[in-house]
This record gives sequence, structure tokens and C-alpha cells, in this order.
Amino acid sequence: MLALAFWAGSGWLIGWWGMRAIDYIFCRFGWLAANYRGEMIPLGYGLVFSMALLVYIIICATVAQNGSNGQELLLACGLSLVVSLAGWLDDRIGGDDVKGIRGHFRALWCERRITTGAAKAGMIMSCSLGISFLSASSFGERVVNALLLALAANFINLLDVRPGRALKGFWLIMLLCLAAGTVPESVLPLFAYTLMISFAVAPYDFSGRAMLGDTGANLLGFLGGIFCVYAWSLSVKCIVVTLLLGLHFYAEGASLTVAIEKNRILRCLDQWGRVR
Repeated sequence: MLALAFWAGSGWLIGWWGMRAIDYIFCRFGWLAANYRGEMIPLGYGLVFSMALLVYIIICATVAQNGSNGQELLLACGLSLVVSLAGWLDDRIGGDDVKGIRGHFRALWCERRITTGAAKAGMIMSCSLGISFLSASSFGERVVNALLLALAANFINLLDVRPGRALKGFWLIMLLCLAAGTVPESVLPLFAYTLMISFAVAPYDFSGRAMLGDTGANLLGFLGGIFCVYAWSLSVKCIVVTLLLGLHFYAEGASLTVAIEKNRILRCLDQWGRVR
């Protein structure tokens, strides 16, 4: 319990101080982008989660005594940083001329052009396959785990177009991990650590003062996928993968924002906590 309290408290402090540093650094270097209201705000504050994850890896690798499960989780955290780096590159040098998974692969196939989005998708899939081989022994479960990780990473990214929406999606994943499965004891410190960081940064996101960007959205989705991989049974994973595939197919041809606005319950959830 002391270890859990330590990581939860550390997560809150890192998130709280990290956002203040991000606000200053991003404005100074001009790492800004227009949000849906046309306001220029920091893009990619998910870097706070990346730095916090790096701190977690360093502390656990140098101080804690890690068994095989602990080493496996640290490797998964390392691959999560690769996902975040891919998102960071997309935030910094990616263009807005290509949208959606279909668009990126059309550019690759028809124009022989590798977009930053396509490169990011390849890195996410590679990292997903790496973790799936660590976390499962059967071929079928490895496939399901890889799909779950990749789809979860992109799912949160799809939501990151309005204040607070991506964080709420991440919290939903965390809640489902507890409700539909059991988070292993070895994973609980990282679970609590990440959750408290998300609580600490929420006021900035919900008020529209900063955007997660692909740096944070893909990372949070990927981490949420890792928690799901360890917490859920194969049957639950299969159900969620099917739902996520359906959602992604829908998002390729329609707007999730429009769908949310048309549904009273989803609209209320979307507006909850938002300052504007």
C-alpha cells in the first residue's frame, strides 16, 4: 500500500508541475497549434506523460527489485515511449493534408509517399506486436493483444479533438480494466501513477488551455491497452477488439463529433467538466 501511495502521489506532483513547465516551454519555442476554436495553444502536452513514464522506468530499473513480470512491464513501458515519440514527431512535423488510416495508406500506395501518420502507425503496430509476444503464449491471443493495443492507441487519438474528450476515453478504459477484469498487483503502481497524472493535467485540458496531441493521445491509448492486456480474459479482449474495429470503420466514413452531438447521453458526458 505504501508503494501504491508513493506512485499515486508522485504521479499527481509530476502532472501538476509538468503542466506549468509545459506551458512555459511550449510557448517559448512556439510549439503551438490552433484548436477547434481557432485559438493558439500548446500542442503535445502529452510529453508530461512521456517524461513521467521515463522517470518510472528509471526508478524501477535502479531501485526496485523486479522479477520476470516486472522486467516485462518495464519493457512494455519502453515500447510505450517509442509510441509517444512517434506521436511527438507527428505533432511537430506532420501535415494536415492527409486524414484517417485510409488516407495515410492511400498516400503510401498511390503516391508512394510515407506520411508521418503512416510511419507512426507502423511504429505503433510494431510495438504492439512486441508486447503481444511478451504477454501471451498462444498465436491467437498474441494477435488479439496486438490488435487491442494498436486500436486502443488510435481510439484515444480519435477522441482528441475536443477538450477533455481523450482523457475521458482513457478513464473509461481504466474503469473497464477494473470492472471487467483484475489488474495484477505488479501493474497496479503504474496504473495508479498514470491515473493520477491524468487527474492532475485535466484542468488544463478541460479548459482548452493545452492539447494532448498525438504525443499523449497515442501514449495513453497504448498504456490503457497494456492495462487491458494484463487485466482481461481472452473473451473480453475479443469483444472489445470487435467493438473497436467497428468504431474505427465508422470513423473512417463519418464524424465521431457529429455522432456524439446527436446523442443526448454522449453529449452530456462530452460536456461534463468542460469550461468551454
